[in-house]
Amino acid sequence: MGETNPVISQVGGHPNTIQASPLSSSTLIKPSLPVERNWYQQVGPSLHPDYIGVWTPAFFGTLKLEGKMDDNTGKVEKISESGDEMIVLENLTYRFLRPNILDIKLGTQLFDEDASPEKQERMRAAAANTTSGSHGVRLTGFQVWDTTSSSYIATDKTFGKSLKPVHLPAGIAKFFGSHLFTPSSASSTSPDSDTALPSTGQQPDPAPLPNDLLLPVLSLLLSRLEELIALFSTFEVRIRGGSILIVVEGDPVALRSSLERLSTPPEDEKDEEDGVEDDDVSEASTSDSQGEAKEHTRLPIELRMIDFAHATKTEGQGPDKGVLLGMRTTRDLIKGLLERCKELVKVEEEAGK
Repeated sequence: MGETNPVISQVGGHPNTIQASPLSSSTLIKPSLPVERNWYQQVGPSLHPDYIGVWTPAFFGTLKLEGKMDDNTGKVEKISESGDEMIVLENLTYRFLRPNILDIKLGTQLFDEDASPEKQERMRAAAANTTSGSHGVRLTGFQVWDTTSSSYIATDKTFGKSLKPVHLPAGIAKFFGSHLFTPSSASSTSPDSDTALPSTGQQPDPAPLPNDLLLPVLSLLLSRLEELIALFSTFEVRIRGGSILIVVEGDPVALRSSLERLSTPPEDEKDEEDGVEDDDVSEASTSDSQGEAKEHTRLPIELRMIDFAHATKTEGQGPDKGVLLGMRTTRDLIKGLLERCKELVKVEEEAGK
């Protein structure tokens, strides 16, 4: 396999580690450790038959990066004897026109048990000084499409690291729409009354999606989180440094269309039992001529677990309480935003009467 390029929409993790796949725009490749390859190939499928590909990105195998192409000569220069083994994963942003992406780091423990004493101490301090230690989450980073400027506004990991527990409701509202945050919504996360976000030099908030679209988006995410919590509570595993990745369609027109398709039975799209005609092959494909997802395949939201470089099965030790705490914190934060959104939609509906 030849040279690859970094993915523009990567919002968390080590910079430029996730690469655009040379195979298809619907897939990504990333460097992998044996532990992560084992998670996708062995551990994940053993936990539940639908876990890999439903609650994580789909796994399509491995590739080796053996050389780099010289731009001038076109020749491939060998990088190493063995090559770097990469995993090929589903691109979770593929089925979105303008993906808004939020990476939420899960867990109260950020280090492996076999880490050096120095690293353990450093990671304990990192957890204690952020929301990871107390609530099992840290807002790692996010990008949001701004319809006013027709560009993405990115918020990097320094923002999430600066937050205290009391700031979490306002912090996550910054992704969905800061107007959804009210000081009273912070009470379930922290009794502290100082809920104003710290000044971190971030860019202004983007124009939010309409409330009537945010309402079903938040409802779908809440339902998805409830399902994930119920499933993950049955797993006896330990995950250090894993995340939940949330993707929301940031284009209002595309979002409304995808929500309508989700709520409408596909009666006019039933497959013929006797096969597909040659002329219909292009219709059966999920990609257009540019390799992008066709409009009828686009999604309103996605929520998956990602990053398993430090994930192991621990039979007989029960579920990962730190990761579950993070999932439940995320659920409660989404629930708070949903309740506020319901109030705003009700006010708008009454004003329109």
